[in-house]
Amino acid sequence: MVHVTLGAPGWSKVACAYDRLVERWEPVSTGGTHAAVRRSRDGRAYAKTGSGPARDELSDERDRLLWLATTDLPAAAVLDWEDDGETATLTTAALPGVPLDELPASAAAAGAEALAVFLKRLHAVGRDGCPFERWLAVTTALARVNVDQGRVDEADLDHERDGRSAQALLDDLLELRPRAEKLEPGDLVVCHGDACLRHFLVDPDTVEVTGMIDVGRLGVADRHLDLALAARSVSDISLHPAYGAAAAESMLAAYALPVDPWRLDFYRSLAEFF
Repeated sequence: MVHVTLGAPGWSKVACAYDRLVERWEPVSTGGTHAAVRRSRDGRAYAKTGSGPARDELSDERDRLLWLATTDLPAAAVLDWEDDGETATLTTAALPGVPLDELPASAAAAGAEALAVFLKRLHAVGRDGCPFERWLAVTTALARVNVDQGRVDEADLDHERDGRSAQALLDDLLELRPRAEKLEPGDLVVCHGDACLRHFLVDPDTVEVTGMIDVGRLGVADRHLDLALAARSVSDISLHPAYGAAAAESMLAAYALPVDPWRLDFYRSLAEFF
């Protein structure tokens, strides 16, 4: 088994805390990860364990968290990484705050605007310093692999694509790709890559973002990738009844930069493959 001691900034302080606190774990349920997730009994650390594709996803998340530790963006500190070549476990420190999707209806409008402000901050990070690529040349190739390997959940598509096959959706995506790729260079920024409400934590009193989680798809991409997924998440009242379409419009307005509706639709289509 490979057991890696990591050297991210602040590692010694965090590692000492980790050694003191982790004795027992409890399983937790999360939204979209393929890994098994556990939380330390006192809630101060999380461990994700996965094999196969989930192991690769955990490796991606670890690398991005270590890079984020070199920036001023709030994200979980990596405490430990174990990998025996088949199964890996990523252990991270818990972040303060509550997920945006747990805010009450009275705070939802402020939460949607806080998400926009944070995305704008993330997108302002110098993309030249980011080593991770998520532009269309990368993601459309990954989409094809996921279709070929049967990884696309055809039973969990957005309602406007219900009943379509993964291959038909891929054909449509590839037909539209040249237009999106032509527009892409002017809006390449560091994106979260899966900018759903549950992936951002906020202080419940100030409704300011305290951190982001599940960053395994972070990388340089068209800003519309994040805006499309954030707007979809905010507007989905079946999942987040406290929010809704008006909150999504407020979020895009608070982002305070022109948004291309066509690209919002395109990147929502792209997200079906991941």
